Amino acid sequence: MSLVTGANRAESAPIPESSARGPRGQEALLAQFNASKRPGAIARAYLESVRAELAERHFAGASGSEIVTAMTAAMDDLLRALFQYADAEHGRRFTKLNQKIAVVARGGYGRGELNPQSDVDLLFLHDYKRGPYAEIVTEIILHALWDAGLTVGHGVRTAKECVRLANEDLKEKTAILDARFLCGDEKLYADLDQLLIADVLNRNQDKFFTTKLEESRKRHAQYGDSIYLLEPQIKEGEGGLRDLHTAMWLAKVKYKVHSLEELVQKAVITEPEAAEVIEARDFLWRMRNSLHFLTGRHFDQLTFEMQERIEPMLGFKPEDGQAAGSALMRAYYQHASTVHRFAEGLIARVTENSRGGRFFRRTPTRKIRPGVIVQRNLLSIAEPDVFKRDPLNLITIYADCQAQNVSLSGSAYQLVRDNLELIDDEMRKDPRVAAALMTILSARQRVAETLEAMHLSGVLGAIIPEFGNLYARVLHDLYHIYTVDRHSLVAVRELERLRTGEFKDPTPLLTEVVREFDELPLVFLALLLHDIGKGHGHDHHERGARLTVEVSQRLGLNSEEIDLVVFLVRNHLMMSQVAQKGDLDDHTTVEEFGRTVGSIDRLKALYLLTYADMRAVAPKVYNNWCDMLLSDLYMRALKVLEQGDREAVDPARRLATVKAAVRETLLGAGAPDSDVSAFLDQMPDRYFFTVPEADIPLHFDLMRSLTDRALVCRIRHFPELEFSEFIVVTRDQPGLFSMIAGALTANNLNILSARITTRTNGIAMDVFRVSHQMGAASMAMEEDRWLRVERDLERVITGQQDIAGLVAAAHHVQSAGRKFVRHVPTEVTVDNRTSEQFTVIDVFTQDRVGLLFAITHTLYRLGLLIHLARISTNADQALDVFYVSDREGGKIEDLDRMRELRAALLEKVEQNPTEGATA
Repeated sequence: MSLVTGANRAESAPIPESSARGPRGQEALLAQFNASKRPGAIARAYLESVRAELAERHFAGASGSEIVTAMTAAMDDLLRALFQYADAEHGRRFTKLNQKIAVVARGGYGRGELNPQSDVDLLFLHDYKRGPYAEIVTEIILHALWDAGLTVGHGVRTAKECVRLANEDLKEKTAILDARFLCGDEKLYADLDQLLIADVLNRNQDKFFTTKLEESRKRHAQYGDSIYLLEPQIKEGEGGLRDLHTAMWLAKVKYKVHSLEELVQKAVITEPEAAEVIEARDFLWRMRNSLHFLTGRHFDQLTFEMQERIEPMLGFKPEDGQAAGSALMRAYYQHASTVHRFAEGLIARVTENSRGGRFFRRTPTRKIRPGVIVQRNLLSIAEPDVFKRDPLNLITIYADCQAQNVSLSGSAYQLVRDNLELIDDEMRKDPRVAAALMTILSARQRVAETLEAMHLSGVLGAIIPEFGNLYARVLHDLYHIYTVDRHSLVAVRELERLRTGEFKDPTPLLTEVVREFDELPLVFLALLLHDIGKGHGHDHHERGARLTVEVSQRLGLNSEEIDLVVFLVRNHLMMSQVAQKGDLDDHTTVEEFGRTVGSIDRLKALYLLTYADMRAVAPKVYNNWCDMLLSDLYMRALKVLEQGDREAVDPARRLATVKAAVRETLLGAGAPDSDVSAFLDQMPDRYFFTVPEADIPLHFDLMRSLTDRALVCRIRHFPELEFSEFIVVTRDQPGLFSMIAGALTANNLNILSARITTRTNGIAMDVFRVSHQMGAASMAMEEDRWLRVERDLERVITGQQDIAGLVAAAHHVQSAGRKFVRHVPTEVTVDNRTSEQFTVIDVFTQDRVGLLFAITHTLYRLGLLIHLARISTNADQALDVFYVSDREGGKIEDLDRMRELRAALLEKVEQNPTEGATA
């Protein structure tokens, strides 16, 4: 049997003749080459014309396979014409002397799967030693293709060299599996084909299998390890085209087949399986064609920008209330899941009974209960009616997999899919179903893995339709990288990883809490359900809580368990919001949080759930800074709950105690009594309640050293906590906060938080914390950068430099080359309930250079004083929180003034970044 299906496989859909768009067909191209003697220029014009015509057909509704087949046929015509031209050119210069060469397509081109901007991989097969004929032919063809703008991989070898390299290098073996004869001496290719069958396909099969599977594992890890990424890589990512290629490479080696149709003929797969994966492959080809046409280059990531552009072009209608691109992406996830399931199933069949090799050695079959067997690392169904006899088996086989540390076989998976309709409303109410699910959640291992397998087959969504409704739901907010359903499953996985002790060094407190908490199965359940209210407008947590009551009752939880799970779902955002936005030094904030939580067990559960939820958003969203904030809130709230109704320490007595200790420390260090007394009298009481006592001597020394200088600065680095602290002491003046924020922004430093303290004598001390996150550590640790900050700030404070101009200049530099970002609507809230002392302003908007300065400068112009700021940035979204007062230190409580404040901020923030930064 030939290794390929035939030399003319890719010619089934030739491009129609169009004289207005250049030559079509091998003969017309050859005529132009001979007339111009410039094959590269002709080839470039030809390919541009072909792509333009195919783009019209694509956006008019052509299928993915139609464009791929036509593009391959067009490239075949070009290569064959170039070969004829090169052969003739050699004949004009030299005598041929019976030299032979064959041009062979490999890789995607060999498979007949060229997308508009695909690379081309060629093998120039010659006999004996390479002579002038082979050199001239390959040189003319390659130079023409390079001149045409193609990326060309190539090799020039004999058949024996191909066999030797294929047996030495598995990448070469993979490439040669997709070989297809194009032109030249066909007997040379036939000889290679026979050698490959005899000396390559049947050698080292197990090594080939293990290597390709390890390559696949590493590739998945590199590209996100999930089908359900919001911006997937449609070729190399999980569920992408490469998964199908990998499965087919293994099948070619094992079964000596070349297509899905041949696998059906050999009864390896069924006709419905083949039809389903062919449809999925066509969809992925159509997506890839769209990306190549729109970008004009080899580009395979389905970014937000591309989703928005492709969705209407391909006739997808936006879903009600969903983000642009949601309908397109829902279809993508379904087809990618099909590819992934098919590839895994085919690979399992290929490797299940692979002969030889310790990696795939046959192991005994174990019967673990009637109708269910385990062989090697796979669980199979021995009696096809096992689900119809008792539909509960659709769930319990996953508990079996979990307990036996095995996976479901491909045939068992398909049998589960075929019997999903057995899970109906009556079965969902069966107490045995709830017991089986809680058994899985209560296991000490593989909880997330088991839930993911159940979700992939549809069983989890059938048991809990409220979760099933989240399947492939896309809610774009830029910093989440997963669909809603996948995010929930990843959260379970992250909590399970915490329980194993994987993060005991960076998060010792969390590790201690998770190991001592007895109700972890309920936290797993809450994580599974925490987003089931999404996709139905605002207040998804409240809707989710209502749905959770129904699910929990159906699962047979008792009232106490239901209360905990519903509490966690309703309040799953609360702890992160308080930790990142709240003033934790304000005892009222912590007390109110503690009262809402209500008990120590609830606090522990919420702490764990919040951690897992944040970890599941995207890599690096949960970092040392977040851990510090969350742990700080946990410990403060724990103290409040442990204290209970015991009378709190009198604030006046506490203040006197702190001041006495500070006085003793400062005097002990040799400070003059008069300076110490002035410091204690002039600093606001709040300062002594909120600042660690160990930091107070430093602040005292900085203020004493100000004398007649414009400012005094100190930088301290905390790499283990991922921030640097910048302390500025200077004379207070209107707009001081925006000046410091502007100087930091102008030097490309990202602010996490700021606290402002002003003495009654007019000396201000502003403490800014600057991020080390997202690769910013090296910049934040540069001594020269901080010298520039200090120099810029001194020029601004002394009136030598306009801060708006400084920020505007930085904007032009820093915003160059910024990628496409989805528009984020601006929201501004003005709140007088969160803090007893200050008005709290939240600004949620699209992040950009100069944003913080624009906000703080606006607050200054409105006559407001900033006392505390919390800055949160995720991807391209910013949530900035400011605790402010009027000039007299009071809240902004007049309704008209509050409306004016909100309107002014909305107007300023909604301006473009340049305007916002130069006001």
